[in-house]
Amino acid sequence: MTIWIASDWHLAPESPAAAVRLARAFLARAQEAGVRVVLNGDVFDVLFSGEGRAEAAHPEVARAIAALSAEGRLDRTAGNHDPAAGPERLVLHVPGIGRVLVAHGHSADPVSRSPIGRLGDGISRRFGRLALVRGFARAVEVAARAVAEEQMLALFRRRCLDLVLREECALGVFGHVHVPHLSPGDAYANAGGLTPAALSYLVLGERGARLETLGPSEAARLLSG
Repeated sequence: MTIWIASDWHLAPESPAAAVRLARAFLARAQEAGVRVVLNGDVFDVLFSGEGRAEAAHPEVARAIAALSAEGRLDRTAGNHDPAAGPERLVLHVPGIGRVLVAHGHSADPVSRSPIGRLGDGISRRFGRLALVRGFARAVEVAARAVAEEQMLALFRRRCLDLVLREECALGVFGHVHVPHLSPGDAYANAGGLTPAALSYLVLGERGARLETLGPSEAARLLSG
C-alpha cells in the first residue's frame, strides 16, 4: 500500500481557515486514494492549546482522522506539541525502499533537549494558552532561525541519521523543523509542514519516495466535491 506521511500541522483554535482547509483536503484526498497515512507529530497543538481544545475547534479534521484510523489506514506518532498522540517512532516495511523509520524527531533537536529548551517547554505546557506566551515562543524560534538556521538544520539532520543507522533502516522520515527535504541517496527525509499557502507531504511506494504539495486551489476542488 502507498503511504503518505505528513507532519507539523499545529492546528489550534486560532489556526487560519486556509490552513484548516488544506488539512481537511489532504485527509479527503487520502480517503479517496485508498492510501495509508502517517501523521508524524504536532498535528493538533496540545502544547499551546490544551488537551482537546484544537480537536474541538476543528471537528471535521478530527472526524476524518478518526475515520481513517477506524479503517486501519492511519497511524500517528508523538511530537513535542502532542506527546500523547502515539508512539515516538514507527518502523515501516515499504517494498522498493526497505525499512523506513518514521519519527517526529524532536528528540534529535539540540535546542529542545537543552536546559533552555526544557525550561521553555515547561513554561509552554503551563502557560501556553496565553497569547503572550505563544507569541514570545514563536519570536524566539524566528530569532534562532535567523541567526543559525543552516547550522541547526545540519545538526538536526546528522542526529536523525544516527537514529536511522541505529534502527538499521534504509530511510528516515522526520518532521519538527518544518522544512521539506528529499534527495537521491540521502537516508534523511522530511515531510515539511502546513502553512495557509501549502501542505507538503511525503509519498512512499514501490517506486520509491517523492515529495508532494497540496495547494489552496486543489484543496477547494477536493472539498467542493
